[in-house]
Amino acid sequence: MLMILTYVAGAAGVAVAFYYLGDDDKAALTALTVAYAVIMGLLSWVRHVLAWQEDAKRLDADGQATPFFQWEVGFANGAFAVAGLMAVVFDWGVAAMAAVVLGYAVYLLQAALLNGRRYFSGESRTPARLWGSFVANAALCILVGVIAFTALANAGLGPF
Repeated sequence: MLMILTYVAGAAGVAVAFYYLGDDDKAALTALTVAYAVIMGLLSWVRHVLAWQEDAKRLDADGQATPFFQWEVGFANGAFAVAGLMAVVFDWGVAAMAAVVLGYAVYLLQAALLNGRRYFSGESRTPARLWGSFVANAALCILVGVIAFTALANAGLGPF
């Protein structure tokens, strides 16, 4: 259930961001940062740190002797959530929010590619791994990148 809520939060953030993109890029990135980095990051932290046993089962990693891998992944997600929250609350602007969501998207795209590798190698061939952990996650990362780079370009930031 937490995984579904995580994807719903990210998708909602992307939808709202696309609605505002071009008209109010700061509002677009604020919505995206809150939904994608903060809410997704916090839900992922809960999943990996507080509910690590259930998440390990979902990931086919329930044979691990200690939860340290799950916790480490949770800490990374939590760090992006805190960075996103700070960028929004302290009004650090489009550049800071774009940096947070782009960093999180790169991190999650790597996770998506690892899940794709596990699926296509036959290591874990479940529909959830293919459509959720690989396809949906990678698509979300790409859309986040499009939004962030568009907002940066519109603001005259970066090499655009």
